Amino acid sequence: MIEKDNNIELEMTLGGENWKDKLNLLISSSQIPDILTFPDRASAIKYYDQGLVAELDDAIKEVPELTKAFDPSRLEPMKYKGHMIGIPGSEAVGGVNGWWINSTWLKKLNLQAPTNPQELMNVMKAFTFNDPDGNGKNDTYGFLAMLPKDGSLGYGTGGAQGFQQIFWMFGVQPNFVDVKDGKVVVYNTDPKTKEALQFINEMIQAKVVDPDWVTIDDNLKRDNKMYQGKVGIMIVDWRRMEPAEQKKMQDAGGSIPEWKQVAPPKGPYGDQILDLKPFQQSMIGLSKEALKDPAKTKRAMQFIQYLYTNKEAYPYLAYGIKDKTFKVTNNQPALIDRSTYNEKEVEWRYNYAFVRKANDGVYFDFKNPDVTNANQKINTSYLKDNNVNPRVFDDPNDPLAQDRIKYVNEMMLKFITGKELLSNWDSYVKTLQDKFKLNDAIANYTKQLQSDGVIK
Repeated sequence: MIEKDNNIELEMTLGGENWKDKLNLLISSSQIPDILTFPDRASAIKYYDQGLVAELDDAIKEVPELTKAFDPSRLEPMKYKGHMIGIPGSEAVGGVNGWWINSTWLKKLNLQAPTNPQELMNVMKAFTFNDPDGNGKNDTYGFLAMLPKDGSLGYGTGGAQGFQQIFWMFGVQPNFVDVKDGKVVVYNTDPKTKEALQFINEMIQAKVVDPDWVTIDDNLKRDNKMYQGKVGIMIVDWRRMEPAEQKKMQDAGGSIPEWKQVAPPKGPYGDQILDLKPFQQSMIGLSKEALKDPAKTKRAMQFIQYLYTNKEAYPYLAYGIKDKTFKVTNNQPALIDRSTYNEKEVEWRYNYAFVRKANDGVYFDFKNPDVTNANQKINTSYLKDNNVNPRVFDDPNDPLAQDRIKYVNEMMLKFITGKELLSNWDSYVKTLQDKFKLNDAIANYTKQLQSDGVIK
């Protein structure tokens, strides 16, 4: 279909986990692909700096419908040093995880969903000590948190769901770099971070946090806690009232509590943040070799435009094979139950699904769409703009970057567990500034963001 529609012969080299090795082999053997895909912006920049990836400023003007296919926030990260070096690839989905509360417990204890930190603490205590499941045992907890393998409580690749949202309630986030009033700020030394740490410490000292948080380092361990029905508030994804999830609750906990998603509690400074808007990472670009041939450049850009704008092709690219993996009824596509065919035989179709839009409910195949779509709407209403991270963590001129993050992670853990008193906060800040050269890092972040045009 693709070859016929575009009058081309298409040869795809699939990278997988070893994509860099495959690409480097093609480069060394002078078989550079015309079109290149990258899973993250940092990799694309690396190959651009090495002279492989082309600038698309002029080429993209010839395909005006292509840029219209993306939200401007997706296109902006495609720029580097003032030049467009790619087109957005797979769209990361924002607002997947949200605040969930056991409404069955709320009703039993005659409580309302919390809307601020004090109400949150009160509900967590009631869920912990007032026997919300009515079994006469002291075996429930108010809140569930997790600790990723990298030890980060805040912004990072692991995503410490739970404590991360408590920090956002105070408008801050460990290891997060932001721009306010045109200046770079680092929340690791913000006084509001100290307040958030104090609140989390009080949660732990009050024993309202499931003590297993120190060993919950992946989503499966986190999810099992919800299925078992012994925690009343947690941060998990929007699908929790889908039939498959409800069955897991029934099987593991013996019942299906009335879980509901709620808006994030509003913090003491008016912040009501759930998470960050997704920063577009994956991208598609052209090689400089392809750009040497104007005709090939034009055809390549037209081909990419086809992938993202052709309405007739989209269902096949996003959903797979008609009447095998998806069907169309009254012009409305829907996925076919995977149990009706051998998915192993058609896994290759996912190689084309990168065109799928982030808000495509058909692709995500919600079985309870009214509830699940409403949950998604709640979450996306409380996402913070993010045009800074993860740009600043790709700075080769900051040799202390990893050591600084490690120190912050260690100190944050000590503060919330009481191994380090918050009265030593000023000493922690001074160490960051003196030993780990935080001000030098901020200067580097500023230069990098100026180079990228994020700040003047």
